[in-house]
Amino acid sequence: MTTPLRIAVGLPQLLERELRTTPGPLLAAYARRAEALAFDGLWTLDSAVGGPTMHMPTLDAVHALTFAAAVTERIALGVAVIVLPRRNPALLAKELASVDQLSGGRVVVGVGLGGSDDTAAAALGFPTGRRVRRLNEGIETLRRLWTQERASFDGELYRFDDLPLEPKPAQRPGPAIWLGGGSDAALARAVRIADGWIGSGSSAVEDFVAQAARLHELLEEAGRDPATLPLMRRVYVHVDDDERRGGERLAALLDRMYGRPGLGARCAVAGSAERIAERVAPLLEAGAGELLFSPLLDAPLQLERLAEVAALLRG
Repeated sequence: MTTPLRIAVGLPQLLERELRTTPGPLLAAYARRAEALAFDGLWTLDSAVGGPTMHMPTLDAVHALTFAAAVTERIALGVAVIVLPRRNPALLAKELASVDQLSGGRVVVGVGLGGSDDTAAAALGFPTGRRVRRLNEGIETLRRLWTQERASFDGELYRFDDLPLEPKPAQRPGPAIWLGGGSDAALARAVRIADGWIGSGSSAVEDFVAQAARLHELLEEAGRDPATLPLMRRVYVHVDDDERRGGERLAALLDRMYGRPGLGARCAVAGSAERIAERVAPLLEAGAGELLFSPLLDAPLQLERLAEVAALLRG
């Protein structure tokens, strides 16, 4: 039996244009409307302090998700991706468990390595170096604190013994942990330890197709059932019947957001609802079971237009 396609939307976080003066009411209305339109998930984007997007006026990912939890009842709530080497995993375990409790068990957690430039992080007092070790031990810390009544762990970087964390998440054994990252090492890591894998929105469609194919090779080599590793792809999107106008607006914002001229032209997806459904089709053919549409401009209007895209894809 074919698993139904899941379609999620990004929660508005950029305090620009309509969100600048009244973010709370607009975010609440957006979250409620997304649930009413039968989207499967609301996701936030983590903008790590000291990271390449910190210059943008972006609401914190976990706090925005908590706000959305308070005004919705059923829709899944995800964050992608938390730069885990920049976080204290025990504190993060407590924060995410609290959101999961408040939402009635609706949280999905995406984590990743983030960028390799540690200059800004070091200047702010964040630990640097050994990022892969911090990621691996951070994930193990989250899972142990969520599942063990009094948790113990003896890692190279994190060590604790008989440590309680309460309340536990509402979900048992805890929220699913999805991994981002498109390198071969990141894909192999996802096959070993992840509950799902997230393709980056700041990359081309062709990159996801190649990465998904490699993931399936690695899953086969590991003897792991592909059904146990669902794939999702973030899509920076702008629905506009004038494809050129929509693409140029979105690309300009993405270039400014990531500080990488030309990035938006490679990864932005714009056009009519029909055109967008056509452009994301290769993602579905490559194995994406969930699409995360992230509109960065005119969010309330885009939500209504994205419902048209969802109807086409599900139809």
